[in-house]
Amino acid sequence: MSVTVITGANRGIGLELARQCIQRGDRVIAGCRNPDEAQELKDLTPVSLLPIDVGDEESVRSFSQAISEDITLLINNAGTSISNMGFKREEVGVLDAPVDLTLDMIRINGLSAATVTRSLAGRLGSGSQVVNVTSQIGSMVVGANFNDLPYATSKAVMNMVTVQLATQLKEKGVSVVAFHPGWVRTDMGGSTADISVEESAHGILSTLETFPHEDSGSFLRWDGSIHPW
Repeated sequence: MSVTVITGANRGIGLELARQCIQRGDRVIAGCRNPDEAQELKDLTPVSLLPIDVGDEESVRSFSQAISEDITLLINNAGTSISNMGFKREEVGVLDAPVDLTLDMIRINGLSAATVTRSLAGRLGSGSQVVNVTSQIGSMVVGANFNDLPYATSKAVMNMVTVQLATQLKEKGVSVVAFHPGWVRTDMGGSTADISVEESAHGILSTLETFPHEDSGSFLRWDGSIHPW
C-alpha cells in the first residue's frame, strides 16, 4: 500500500490532495501547524496527523522522526502568502518589500521543500516521488510581471530546490517534480479563480501516475503540461 506524506494538509489544495489520496487507498500521513484545529482533515481519518511548522527546522526534525514507514509520495505543499503575514499587495513590490519579510517567505515557502525532503530522505527509495507545490509566479517568465517580491522569490527558490533535489536523489531512483497547481479557488486563490481544488489535485495525482523518472526535475502545470522556467 502506498504511503503518502503531505504537509499543509489542513486546507485548500493540501486538504483535497489528502482526501483524494485517502479515497484511492493510500496510507496518508498528514502534517499541519495546528492539528487540533484541523477538523476537516481529522474527518478524513488519515493514518497519522502530525504537527509541523515547515519554517522551523526543529519542528521539521520532530515531524520526520515520528514517521517510521517508507514513503511512496512526499508532497511539500505547506506555505504562506503575504496576506497571511499581515501585508497588502501594494506593500510588497520589488521597490517596497521589507527584506525581513522576503527572507521569512523564502524560508517558509522555498527552503522548506529542502528541509522537509532531506529530513525524510532515509524513507525515500527507488520509485518514490517528491512533489513541490510551487507557483507560476516563481517562473522568470511569469513572475516578471507580478509585483510581489517575497512570494515570487520564495517560489523561485522552491524551483531551484526542486532541480537540485532531482540531481542529488537521481541515483536513489527518487523523482522530484515542481507543480504549478493552477489558479485555484482557495482562501489564497480567491473565489474567482479558474479551477477547483478537486480539478487541481486530480490533475497532479493523475500526472504522477505516469510520470517518467527520466523527467525528474521538471516544472509542470497541474494538468501535466510543461511550464516555462
